[in-house]
Amino acid sequence: MRLLILLILGAFLSFLPNLDTYEFRNEESLRTAIAYEMFKNSSYAQPYLLGEPYYRKPPLFNWLIVLYSWFLGWSEITGRAVSLTFLVLCSLLLVTFTQYLFRDLKLSLLSVLIFITLGNVLFFYGYLAEIDITFTFFVFSLMVCAYMWSQKDSIFWVLATGFLTGLGALTKGLPSYAFYGLTLLALGLYKKDFSLVFSKKAMLSHLTSLLLPTFWLLDTHDPALYLKNLFYESFSRVTDDNFSRWHHMIIFPLLTFKDTLPNSLLFLIAIYFLLKYNKLEFPHPLRKLFLIFFVNYLPYLISNSAGRYILPLYPLLVIVFSYYISRALENVHYKKIFYTTVGLTLIFRVLYGFFFFPYYNEREGSRKVIATKIMRVIDLKKPIQCECPQELSVCLYIGLAKGEPLKRNIPDAVYSISCTEKTKGETLLRFNINRSYYINLVKSPLTSSSQHE
Repeated sequence: MRLLILLILGAFLSFLPNLDTYEFRNEESLRTAIAYEMFKNSSYAQPYLLGEPYYRKPPLFNWLIVLYSWFLGWSEITGRAVSLTFLVLCSLLLVTFTQYLFRDLKLSLLSVLIFITLGNVLFFYGYLAEIDITFTFFVFSLMVCAYMWSQKDSIFWVLATGFLTGLGALTKGLPSYAFYGLTLLALGLYKKDFSLVFSKKAMLSHLTSLLLPTFWLLDTHDPALYLKNLFYESFSRVTDDNFSRWHHMIIFPLLTFKDTLPNSLLFLIAIYFLLKYNKLEFPHPLRKLFLIFFVNYLPYLISNSAGRYILPLYPLLVIVFSYYISRALENVHYKKIFYTTVGLTLIFRVLYGFFFFPYYNEREGSRKVIATKIMRVIDLKKPIQCECPQELSVCLYIGLAKGEPLKRNIPDAVYSISCTEKTKGETLLRFNINRSYYINLVKSPLTSSSQHE
């Protein structure tokens, strides 16, 4: 038990090395830039990006970043602190729910350790300022509440399920309703009773799930356009014909296995040990959870989905992993394999933070380095526009240093961050980032000519 607690603490601490200086990755700059613009413009219902309305995601995650900015200021750590908070909340819910199911504290703690040390959580989405781990908390919470609703039929669980679905919709949009509906369907299939979907209480839950998103949506500039974009974001991958569906159905489970390493491999080894000693069983709680997992997994299996889209299903998968791994840990050989693997994974994660993060920040193509070089050349007090949204990190760093978000179209802009070859004005700096374009710092032709005069 002590070893489990120490490893859990070690796993959380492994996120900290250089977390506050590691440059923005993936969509972190997008989430932070929208939140920063929201904060500066006090426009909380309608998100903006580079001065233009943004309709692709709801605003709850941005609201949370703004909230944390009051305590942490604006930097890389602001949004990451939100993700780490929800990672902790996910872990607390996971240990509580697993304890409810099995009344085994060691198994419950093991589930937390396995969750945190999943590859996609430990090395990417457990700490990055992206929506995924926050959305995972809301989806897992609604699944837990739906499970309790199916067990106890209490109005509290009915309302809680709907309310958490609404919060999930405010975080990532329509996928929250997909998880909600498919979870209720799976529970109905298991019980052979679909009252969770069609009863009066179910209707109350459905209505509750719509309240918060509806009030928010009606307060945006163009609710119909926003809803249209949310539908497109959710269904474009399902109807996309530009990929091989059969190929994806073969590859996607392998991708899931890769993303959940090393624990997916440890799970298979545990199954081998349990089969070898005739200790394999499939208790009712696991059957129910696995059915919920499988029904929710199917849409991602048949659509053009990225591996991280099933992050909200990880807690269910972890409970299944943990049950069998805990039983296999009774074998001394497996115990040695498990703890050695987890220990080495955490050591590697610490080294990753201490050595890879600084290397990534200092390399020639680092967007943080590029932004710093640009800021040495320009006058931050003068108008600057960002005409390169695909390199939002550069524009965000400059905007944070300037004290105001950059916009896309400024008539009197003195400087422009551009990614096109055809630029009007004097190119002060050009950065080769091994892409199909360069990042250019361009000075307005009017300003350049006035200086020559």
